[in-house]
Amino acid sequence: YIRWLCMENNHLRTLILVSLAWLLIFVGRLTPSVLLVQITDELHMSDFQAGLALSGIWFFYGILQFPSGVFADALGRKKIIVFSLIGFSVASILTGFSNSFLIAGITFCLIGMASGLLPSPSFTLIAELFGSKKGKALGIHSSIGSISGFIPIILPIIAVLFGWRNIFFLWGIIGFILAYSILIFADESLKNPEHISYTTRLKEMFKSISNRDILFMFFVNVAISIVWMGVLSWFPSYIQQEKGFGPEIAGVLFSIVLSGGLILKPVIGHISDKTNRWMILTILIFITSLSVFLLPISSSLPLLIIVSILFSQTAAFYPVRTSYLMDIWPSSTAAANLGVFRSMIILIGSPISTIMGWARENYGFDIVIYILAFSLLLTGLIMLFKIRKIR
Repeated sequence: YIRWLCMENNHLRTLILVSLAWLLIFVGRLTPSVLLVQITDELHMSDFQAGLALSGIWFFYGILQFPSGVFADALGRKKIIVFSLIGFSVASILTGFSNSFLIAGITFCLIGMASGLLPSPSFTLIAELFGSKKGKALGIHSSIGSISGFIPIILPIIAVLFGWRNIFFLWGIIGFILAYSILIFADESLKNPEHISYTTRLKEMFKSISNRDILFMFFVNVAISIVWMGVLSWFPSYIQQEKGFGPEIAGVLFSIVLSGGLILKPVIGHISDKTNRWMILTILIFITSLSVFLLPISSSLPLLIIVSILFSQTAAFYPVRTSYLMDIWPSSTAAANLGVFRSMIILIGSPISTIMGWARENYGFDIVIYILAFSLLLTGLIMLFKIRKIR
């Protein structure tokens, strides 16, 4: 590892280091969902409280996207990535010491805050370093994040052997190591940040979203992100509580959801560099809608495996979307624009975890899942209409 880091600086090494940071942040955000049953049992949390805590992660993950983008444009991409990892490490270690719903809820929010600082500068850094090949590079970046899909298989076993608290301690240690490695060995794409006031940056960001094509992309992104966040937050618990499978099977299925796009993401990203990105995004929307619709009616393991594979392709939406946006936005405000774009989407979608927790206690999960599937189907049909209109 040290010998590899000491090689001559190059963009590929930066891509791998930043992608490993994204992998860790992704794993850290998913760990509460994967170990939710163990955590709620020990801390005596209700489904509503668990949903509230999970929504806290998504809410603060979303709200920090905006300042992270602004600071990345003002101070440089790499500094904010390093700061994010340090904050994540501290928050993870504090989570390991939680002894009540209140403390766990606060530390979950801290994880969300620290995690929210990472995406905008990391995506922008990669897009700027790789230029015309950014779709493929972002696909690789996202694909490395998909390695987190193997974590749900491993985490329940580690939690039984060493306790769920030690898992959060481990993420904290790894975060510090990665922060140091990126600080010393990663490239910076923004050598001379422009000195623009934060008020001006804010105005430019909202102006950028008012663009008709970007605004349409925003609403499409909201639709698929609500589904992604909701299903992702409750998937392991849903498989155990509603389908009657044990934590091991739930972990395997969740692993498929998270890692199913491992190979296809770089391929889809590469294709998006050479063809109509809207068509690719529309196909992904329809695949996601189908998988969500099939989830409640699938009771056998083979069917649930198929549904998990289909739903896993949802994650490929994000690198293609980012490539599309980076083609439109200027480099000087790209991170800030992406930050406010992502921030607004995640904030809008963050209550879904709480809504699904409340729905399970009162009506069951399935009614919400069917509504989500229908909303995506409608979104896909609108996108098809837009594509035909463009042609």
